[in-house]
Parts: sequence; structure tokens; C-alpha cells
Amino acid sequence: PPRGPPCRRAGAPPPPPPPDAPVRVSPRTVIAAHGVSDRDRKAARSAGYSDSFLAWALQEAAADELTEARADALDEIADAAQARALAPVDPDASDGALRDIARRRADLMLDRIADLREPVTLEWLNAQVTALEARELPPFEKDGGPVADQLAARVKRACCRHWWARNVRRAATRKREAREQAAGRISVRTAVYVGDDTAARYERQQQRNRATLEQTEIESADGELLTLWAAMQASTANPAIRRGELMTRIKGAEQWAAARGMVGLFTTNTLPSRFHATHHGGGRNANFDGSTPRDGQGWLCKTWARTRAALARQGVRFFGFRVAEPHHDGCPHWHMLLFVDQQQAEALQAVMRRYWLADSPNEPGASVHRFKAVAIDPSKGDAAGYVAKYIAKNIDDAGAVGAEGHRDEAGGEQVEIDGAGGNKARRVLAWASAWGIRQFQAIGQPPVTVWRELRRVDSCAVQGASQSLKAAHAAVNREGDKLACWRGYLDAQGGAMKGRAARVRLFVEQQRRDGMYGPTEGQRIVGVHDVTRPGEVVLSSRKAWKPRGTWTADARDAAQVGDWGGVRDWVFARPKAAQPWTRVNNCMQQRGGIAALWGSGIVGAVMKREPGGSNQGIEPWKTPPAPRPRPSPAMPASSTP
Repeated sequence: PPRGPPCRRAGAPPPPPPPDAPVRVSPRTVIAAHGVSDRDRKAARSAGYSDSFLAWALQEAAADELTEARADALDEIADAAQARALAPVDPDASDGALRDIARRRADLMLDRIADLREPVTLEWLNAQVTALEARELPPFEKDGGPVADQLAARVKRACCRHWWARNVRRAATRKREAREQAAGRISVRTAVYVGDDTAARYERQQQRNRATLEQTEIESADGELLTLWAAMQASTANPAIRRGELMTRIKGAEQWAAARGMVGLFTTNTLPSRFHATHHGGGRNANFDGSTPRDGQGWLCKTWARTRAALARQGVRFFGFRVAEPHHDGCPHWHMLLFVDQQQAEALQAVMRRYWLADSPNEPGASVHRFKAVAIDPSKGDAAGYVAKYIAKNIDDAGAVGAEGHRDEAGGEQVEIDGAGGNKARRVLAWASAWGIRQFQAIGQPPVTVWRELRRVDSCAVQGASQSLKAAHAAVNREGDKLACWRGYLDAQGGAMKGRAARVRLFVEQQRRDGMYGPTEGQRIVGVHDVTRPGEVVLSSRKAWKPRGTWTADARDAAQVGDWGGVRDWVFARPKAAQPWTRVNNCMQQRGGIAALWGSGIVGAVMKREPGGSNQGIEPWKTPPAPRPRPSPAMPASSTP
């Protein structure tokens, strides 16, 4: 006779002997038992069942008949696995435990989708994932490709353990921080800005990220090797570069405003007292209503949106910068550097004060501390000097900030924050990461993305461009002793306070990619163009990079040539306003008769939906034309379409 089942759990008695009469198997038991995979085994094992018991249960489930006791055992396995997946995220769980929860929820969503007897919709998906403490999946994009492909990509995300790991970590972090804040354990006397556990986890994650970046090598088509860490250090992800770019922009904005007789205002914008969990002295705030720093940031953004609308109705024009940083207890506040015409400065302050005091205006200290504005006195220092410490203390504690230390306002005075020794800027970054708060934002200025893209354009590529594009390119690039100048960039773009009417804009093309969650369509930046000359595009100098050792001979060949031959044939074969499916080489006006193509507007046509662009009813190409024999890279002396 067959042996009885082994013990289910350590120290637990074995199940009762099975009765003689067979029973009908429930659908849930069939789902849990049939189609056995490693995932099923791991789920049962992590629920506390031994491998031997699992093997016995699955073997019996596959038989023609099941006894009631055995069916109940399998139902218990299914119930335990589902309960673990549905359990709320533990804010104190280790990263390994969070990854396990992420895997369980990915498996749970896969089962739910497989059992669904109606079409999957985005609304249904969002209802499921938000109930499991994930944030909503993004809505469909207008230019993101077929809706079926976009929906399939979102389904794959909902069933992906990596996507769930990010969401589970975010939920755990915010639960933990909200609990610590409500308990009064985030303050100048305990843990400043964020809890010590969150700060330590952030540091460990940064160390893991750095180790991964240092060990990952990428290779260009011409054989250049680079680690991802070196690539990151050369970008604005490097704190020093990020800080330097911000200070350059602030200095240039001040110079542009001063040349037009505008005045500078430095404001401090804070929240009502109900957003503060603790007083600066460490005592609990009786008015605290449980709001999180993210709730506070939402209040600031909403109030600022209303303020902007009111200022627009009154015709008050301004531009500048905004910095978000935490108080000692993690509650956010803003510092704003705004430039405005001298005749409108009082109106700007009055409107801002009115909206910031619209909520709880009568609470003690509100009229004094809720909104403050200080006029910048050039005799005492420039605007960059006013905000330099706020920039540094939110990035890397560079300069005098590192020696002076962080300060917070208490009773109208600046008090030094003593807690959490070391680089406190790291705790500010952990705070911004935990709550998803954007630290810096420009107001009323041309996009910095165009500034960065112009730095990728070779000098020879702008020789035949418009005066605005030439001036913008000269402003953003260093040459000898001449530094990059944001003021010159503002002038080339038509100035500040122009909304989206900048002269020089990005040139993008639609690109279909095969990613982790399936094919996607998105925009790829390939250069810049002047809206006053829509037929001309200046292309960026970009290299194609792949993980080391993944280049094929054909792909390397095509990348080194720059797809020149295919583009040349395509240019001659297509009408003037058609959209190119790939880019051409930089400095192309120096290659034979390409200047004629450039001037005629054939190379680099503008997207149909680009403001100021050409629209002759020709749909953008969704797929590249058929491959053609690649001609010699050398171009003829003169060519006509």
C-alpha cells in the first residue's frame, strides 16, 4: 500500500488519513496543482510546506481521484500562497522579503489575468494593481503605437516581478516614513529629514547601483569601451556637473533680467502648521493631521498653480527658479528666485501672499512665516549668491555649506541642525527619493534639454544654419576662455517668459523599439532646428552604444558608416516633406554637394506635428524602406534630387 503523506510543517501533526470515498476536486485546487512549475514549488515552500509534502500533494492532484483530506491540503496550499500575496507590505521588511512579495504579486496578477473571462482593460488593471499598493499604470499615449500593443505592455508590467519590486519598495518606504513622522521620530533631535533606516537603505542602494555601473561596460561601433559609471559621471547625474549647470543658469538669468531693468525677489513659501509633525524643539505638534511630505508638496504645487493663474490674469510677467527642500521634520517648503519688472514687484508679492494665506490664515505665526519675500540688493550680493547654499545643500554640500552646516528656521531665526552627522545632503536626496519630490525647477525659461542637445552639435554642422541657431550654439559651448552663457542662450531663444514659443527646438523622430515589455513607439532626439526655417535640421553628434560583446558585424558596419548610403538613396527617392527614417552624418554640408540638399530642405524634414513645421499630408514612415546596396561614402561633387 502507498505510504501516507509526509509532515506538512516542522512540528505539525500529519494530516488525517484519507477516507475511502473519492471527492470532487475544486477548480482552485486544480489551478494550484496542475501545470506545476518552479514558481508553484517556490510559493508552497515559502508558505512553510516541505518539498516532500509538496511532491506528494502534486502527485495526488494529478491522479484521477482525490480524497477529501488530500483536496483540503491542496486548497490550503492555494490559500496560503494567495494570503501571502495579498498581505499588506511590511514597511520594515528586508529588501529580500520585498522582492519575494513582488514575485508573489506578479504571479497573482498573472493568475488573475489568466482566469479573467472578459477582455482586459486599463481600468481593470489599475483597479487591481492599486489595491495591491502599486501606483497606477500610465494612460495610453497618443503617439505610442497601436492601443493593443500599449495595453499588452501594461499587462506585462503588471505581471513582472521587477516592476512590482519598484512599487513594493516605494510602498514600504513611504509607509515607514509616514509612521516615523507621525510618531515624532523625524526631527532635529532624532533623525533629520528622513528616518535612519530609510537613509541607510538609500545609501546601500546607491552603493549597489554604483557597483553595477562600474562592472557594466558598453561599447561603441568604433570599438570604444566605457563603463556605465564613467558615462554617468560625464552627465548631469554627476552632482558637481548638476550644481554647476544650475549655477550657470541662475547667473545667466540674472544677467538677462538686469539688462532689462528687472528686479529680483527671493521668497520662502511654507505650509500650514497641520503639515508639521513636530516642533523644532522636538515636541509633538498638536495640529498635525497625518499629512505626509508628498501631501505637502501637492499643496504647494496646487497653491502655486492658482497663484500663476491669478498673476496671468493681472498681466504680471516673471521668470526664475524654484527649490524644494525639507524642514527638519521632513515637511517640504520652497525657496523661489523670481525676476519681475520693478513696477509689478509689489503686485507679485501681494498675489503670492494672498494665496499662501488663504488656508488657515489665523493660526499663530502664519502672517509672518507662511510667505516671505526679500528684494535682492546688488550691493550685498547677486542672485547666485542668495541661492548658492540652497543649491549645494540639496545636492552635495559643496563649498561653504559643508563647513557651515544645514540650518532651519525656528521662531524667525536660522538654527543649525545638529542631528545626523556627515553629509546631510545625502539625507536630503534620500528624502526626495522616498517621497518623489522634484527638487529644482525653472520657471518661464526656454527648455534646458535644447541647451544640452546643442552641446552635442559639432561646430561645422551649424555653418549653414539660421542666426538664432548659430547664436544659441555659440552661447552653450565653451571656447577657450569663453564660458557657456545662459544669458546668450536666452537671447538666442527670443528671451524668457515666452511660454513654448522658443525659436530653437528639438528635432525628434518616431522610433519603434523592442523592449522588455514588447514593442513600443516613442520619440528619439536626433538634432535641433529653428522654427523659422522648418526645412532645415542640424543633427547631433551621437554614437551608438551596446553592451560589450553584443555588436554584430553588420550592425557595426552600418553604425560606423552612419547609414549614409541608405539615407542618401532615400533622400533622392522621396518627396521634399517626407520624414526621414534614420539620421545622416554630422558635418554633412562639408561632404561634396550636400549643401545643395541642405538648402533645399530635403535632408531632415520636420515632423508633421511640430509647430511651424511642414504638413503636406504625407504620413510619417512607420518602417524603413527596403534595404538598398550601400554606395561609396564619398558623395558626388554636385547632386540634384
